[in-house]
Amino acid sequence: MVQADPNISPLVASAAPQPHVRPADLRDLDRLTDVLTASFYDRDGWRQWVYPFIRLGIYEDLKQRLKAQSPRYACLAAIAAPTAGSTAIHGDVIVGTVEASLRQPWPWQGDRHVYISNLAVDQTFRRQGIALILLRSCEQVAQRWGLYELHLHVMEDNLAARALYRKAGFSVVQTEDSPASWLGLQARRLLLRKTLQRPSHLTRL
Repeated sequence: MVQADPNISPLVASAAPQPHVRPADLRDLDRLTDVLTASFYDRDGWRQWVYPFIRLGIYEDLKQRLKAQSPRYACLAAIAAPTAGSTAIHGDVIVGTVEASLRQPWPWQGDRHVYISNLAVDQTFRRQGIALILLRSCEQVAQRWGLYELHLHVMEDNLAARALYRKAGFSVVQTEDSPASWLGLQARRLLLRKTLQRPSHLTRL
């Protein structure tokens, strides 16, 4: 069994077994793909016919990112206590995931930040604070990389996600239009940012 990253804090223990967050690896690929695909795409009506192809695309993209093992990329998995009859890989029940990567618009610019993407929680385990735990784990990753600003995108009409990010301390810094949003075919995309407090020894003059 893969051990939890000591740099990523587990949830505070309580009477019931609590999930924790650890780095994902290739052995988690199938379960991560299931969580991501089910979170962002539905299988109603005609979509059930294209769903396997969507899943395959997500699987291959994620596999390439995991195989690259970039030092400035992290895919995290939220792990729940195993349940009876679970078929999860190496005994872990993956209930959520998120990715974090280093972004720097141009080499000569100093505004490097951590970009958060693909935050997803299994529907059965939602409303249990897992998404917030994953976001806080991304903050720990950023601090380990020596970065103190996090960015992410959310669609303007995704009110539940916007409420989550607001609770996590993110605020809107930019509204992005597109031809589809101009025509009313798609909501606008919002860029959110959170700035972390720097350690005291870095803030001294």
